[in-house]
Amino acid sequence: MSVLAMAIPVPPGKTTALEQHIAEAVEHEEFEETLKGFGIMHESWHVQETPQGDLLILVFQSDDPESMLQEFAQSEKPLPVLQKQFIKEALGVDLSQPPPGPLPRTIFEWP
Repeated sequence: MSVLAMAIPVPPGKTTALEQHIAEAVEHEEFEETLKGFGIMHESWHVQETPQGDLLILVFQSDDPESMLQEFAQSEKPLPVLQKQFIKEALGVDLSQPPPGPLPRTIFEWP
C-alpha cells in the first residue's frame, strides 16, 4: 500500500465552501462504493492555515496512487464528476487532467 499526499492552495473565501462540499459528498449514496472502486483504502482532507492562505492537504492510501488518480480523472460516475467540477470551480485545479509535473514524493515515513 502506498500513500499519496497533495497540497492545493485554497483561494481566499473558499474554505467554508470546501468544508460544506466535503460534508455533502460524504453523504452521497455512492461515496464509499466510489472510493473502494478506485482502490482507495483511506482518504482524508485537511485544511492547513498559513500566513500565505489556507492549503487543502489531501491524503490517499491505495496500492497504486498514480493509477487511482488516472481512473478518477477519467471517471464519468456522478460523484467523481461532482468532485472534479467543484475542485475546478472552487480551487482552480482541473483533476480531469494529469497534474503538471511529477506526483509528490515521500521524503520521510515512520514506521
